[in-house]
Parts: sequence; structure tokens; C-alpha cells
Amino acid sequence: MRLNKRTGFTLVELLVVIAIIGVLVGLLLPAVQAAREAARRMQCGNNMRQMGLALLNYESAYKVLPPSRIALSNPTFEQSWQKMILPFMEQTPLYNLYNHNLSWAHQANVPATTQMIPSYMCPSAPGVDRDLPPVALYTALGINYGTPVFGFSDYGSINAVRNAFFVSAGLPSLGRREVMGGMARGPKGVKLSTITDGTSNTVIVAEGAGRPNFFLNGRRKSANPGSGVASGLQFTKDGWGWADINGGFSIDGSNILGVQNSTTSSGAVTVVGQCAMNCTNDSEMYSFHTGGVQGLRADGSVGFMSENTAGSVIVAFLTRDNGDITSEDN
Repeated sequence: MRLNKRTGFTLVELLVVIAIIGVLVGLLLPAVQAAREAARRMQCGNNMRQMGLALLNYESAYKVLPPSRIALSNPTFEQSWQKMILPFMEQTPLYNLYNHNLSWAHQANVPATTQMIPSYMCPSAPGVDRDLPPVALYTALGINYGTPVFGFSDYGSINAVRNAFFVSAGLPSLGRREVMGGMARGPKGVKLSTITDGTSNTVIVAEGAGRPNFFLNGRRKSANPGSGVASGLQFTKDGWGWADINGGFSIDGSNILGVQNSTTSSGAVTVVGQCAMNCTNDSEMYSFHTGGVQGLRADGSVGFMSENTAGSVIVAFLTRDNGDITSEDN
């Protein structure tokens, strides 16, 4: 008599296979997440290169880089640098929709200023579902017609480097408030010939991601510890969108709690920390990439600035004519 043998898995064997699969998935998941972040970071860098090309085309047309903002009164004339380069970003219809003889936040400009521009948003940062500031904060900032969702921007111009950042970096005091960056405040733009530290050594745009929501280091939403209208709220005081004329940075630095150093108009400083980036996104450099932020240089190239870079080196990259040229790559 011949017996038929049954083949198959025992329960123990099945559990072992499941355990092995679980371990493999656990090992693979971080690699998949890292690959996705690498792709997002690359796209973010491509966004900055597109802006760099637009800025250089603007310079070719007008012989200067655009100022970080133009804010004139009597008569009113307001534009941010990101609005100024729209025609060079293939956004001429949107540029024409904006009325620069009104304030950027004027109700008549809402059809333009609420448009989301993908190239102005880093894919590593929160998407379009960011929290909406309360009505009281809109009102405090002079917006009294509702709560528009302005088109986000995760990038800001380097307007100036303040004395507090020099001191916190261990450098001698300037004896004055600040030195200008490559995208100085308006109304006049910066000629490339005045960037004497070298266009490849001067960062003119850096990430300032997640606004108008306020983030601390570790990519944590938090109440804003600063003074002013946004204090105690989970929102930044400015940089609410690409049209916001106050979306650039005058770098002071901060501590890990997001409290910023400060510099008075005479140059006197209060230093509370030595954090150059990723400790607050309120008027400071900030990204959702691990370990640093990306910066667009005046020659159109993009580099990564590590959080571990010495403060003096970061100062050298952010100033345009301070005579502090560095050969260190960022």
C-alpha cells in the first residue's frame, strides 16, 4: 500500500517567513524614504535653478538683479522679487494680473496673489494644506477683507546679514547694523559687478520653507516666541507668499528655541544663540531637508549649506562684498 505525502508549510515555517519579510520591509522602508527625499531635494534644487535662470535673465534685461522688494508710497508701488521675475518664469499672464500700484496684500490683487506657483514651493515642505492664520492676525497685518490663502513660497532672498549674526559667529562686531546681501532691499537692484566676493561665492536666495506656519528645529510646529503681532501664535510675521514684499531675510541667527538674536539700528546686539539655520523659519533660513538648507548663488548654481558649517563660512557665503571669500564648498 502506497501512502501519499502532503507537502506544504508548517505553521512554524510560515511564521519564520513572515518574520523575515517583516525584517526586510523594515530595512527597506528607510531606504525608500531616503530615495524619495533625495528626489524631492533634487526637485527643490531644480526650482532654485529655474529661479536662478530667471534672475540672470532679469539682470540681462535690466543690468541689475531685482531688489528683494520695492515698497514706495505716494504713490504706492509694491513688488516682491518673486513677482518681478514672473515674466522670466513663463508667468507673464500672472504678472500682468498683478497691479503694482496697489499694496501686495490689497484685495484687488487677490486674484493674482492667491495663485500657487509650483516652482516657488519645495516638495519636501508641507503642501497646500498649511494651516490658515486667524482673522485677528490678518487684521493686525492690515488685511481686513477676509482670510485669503496667498500663494506660498518656500524661498527667500538674502537681503542683509546683521551684526548679531557676525558676533554670534565669533567675528568682530561691524559697528553698524548690517552689511548688504546679494538681493538688497529696493528700490535699486544690485549690479553683478558689485558682488566682489564672487558670484559663485555669494548666496542670494535660500530656503525659508513652511511659511506662514511657524516651525522650530526638528520640523515642529510651535508658537512663535518672537515679539510683534505673531507672538504666541503658530505663524510667522511675514513671508506669507511669493507676493509678500517682506519675504526675504535679514539674517540675525537664533537659538534652538527659535528666539532670534537682535540688532538695533545703531548696531548694538543681543545674542541668544548661534543657530544659523533650521531653528526658526521666521525670517531665517529653514528647510525640510535633513542637515541643512539649499542656497542659490549669484552665478545660478545651487549648493547645500550644512548645519555644521562654521558660522564665519556662512557669513562669507551670505555677504556680497565683505572681502571674506571662502573656497569651502557648501
